[in-house]
Amino acid sequence: MIKELKLVNFRNFSEKIISNFEIENFIIWENWKWKTNILEAISQLWNNSITKLNLDDLVKMWEDYFFIEVKDDNENKYSFYYSKKDKKRNFLINNKKSTKKEFHQNTHSCVIFSPIMMNMIYLSPSLRRDFLDDTLKSSYSEYENLLKNYRKILKNRNSILKAIHEKRVSEKEIEFWDKKFIDVSSEIYNYRFKFINFLQESIVNTKEYFAWKVEKIEFIYKTKIDKENIAQSIKEYLEKNFKRDIILWKTHIWPHVDDFEIKTDDLSLIHFASRWETKSIIIYLKLLEWIFIEKKTNRKPILIIDDLLSELDENHKDMLLKKINYYQTFISNIYMQDNTFYIKL
Repeated sequence: MIKELKLVNFRNFSEKIISNFEIENFIIWENWKWKTNILEAISQLWNNSITKLNLDDLVKMWEDYFFIEVKDDNENKYSFYYSKKDKKRNFLINNKKSTKKEFHQNTHSCVIFSPIMMNMIYLSPSLRRDFLDDTLKSSYSEYENLLKNYRKILKNRNSILKAIHEKRVSEKEIEFWDKKFIDVSSEIYNYRFKFINFLQESIVNTKEYFAWKVEKIEFIYKTKIDKENIAQSIKEYLEKNFKRDIILWKTHIWPHVDDFEIKTDDLSLIHFASRWETKSIIIYLKLLEWIFIEKKTNRKPILIIDDLLSELDENHKDMLLKKINYYQTFISNIYMQDNTFYIKL
């Protein structure tokens, strides 16, 4: 559990030390940016982000670096240093330099609740893909590098498609990048299906949130990939769509065009469930996220709830807060509750 947080040159903080954190921590400040910056610092340390800003934008104006450090209840220190000048990142455990992989294998993961999360079912498929990939990054230390490698290979394959279209190279040049693309995409799908299988098995427990009797509830993953024969189905799709890919300079099958939906009795949740029921299911999906992360890492994730409670009615607030009793939680909102540690900045 985090007991102390130290910030240097992070966003609007020149230097700030906050001590004596408890299980539930409510951060109070009139200006929302100060509260969110505290939560952003915690999420950055645990390899996540609320704001999705790049690291340069997290450095305080006119400064060259930022430093974040937490101390846990065993007096261990975990630190992250970033230099804006040379783009250098340093991870430290008890003041000793560490690799990023080792650092995150020894620290907690982080699950973020924010207002935009409540629109995950309604808005862009990218939000739903982010939900899948953020969970996997928090569960497997190697997954983030796998995604980076995938994006690099995808970019190179698309460049070769353009070169073929412009007749600068022969069509045989695509074979090298096709093999790399199939290999890395197959790895991503192997991880992704682990989480998807877990969601498909667990979603049935959400029937209680529906006003009407639901006989069947399903988590449907929408992809062109054959789950039982991943590499071969990618290969066949690439070959089938090769001419179209050349014309458009674009690869038309990959993990980042997939999507998912939730169905009740074969009807899509987005079209037939009430707003209350949909919010309940989204909260439950986030609950499943942190259960999955805990199972895979053998450590309880830290929960960050940024300005979400103002978006929820009393029933949903109670639903969420009752489920987080056993996890260290940081909440940017005013919500009166006994035995809660309030941080007045």
